[in-house]
Amino acid sequence: MKTLSWINFLLGVWLLAAGVAFSAGGGRMMAGESVAAVLIIVLAYASAVAPPHPGISWGVALAGLWAMLVDYVVHANPRSHAALLGLAVTVFGALNAFYRHTHAHA
Repeated sequence: MKTLSWINFLLGVWLLAAGVAFSAGGGRMMAGESVAAVLIIVLAYASAVAPPHPGISWGVALAGLWAMLVDYVVHANPRSHAALLGLAVTVFGALNAFYRHTHAHA
């Protein structure tokens, strides 16, 4: 579903903007969030404009997982915007991958 890809794209843009503007964890936190955000943006965009491919959607889900792990590694608040956003991207990316996988074989 391209809608989930565009939602993930917007969440990635938000993570990048918020990570730069509001990062409380310092340089390591901002760098980790920025890398995760760029991965989410690029992969979600590719998922939205390319022909359906579940591998790209799984990449988005893994990038969302990376955003959650960055918060865990630097001992940030587990309810921070990056952790919650990472969870949302992971869920949407996985749903999109399942949807595209089932419809690619139909």
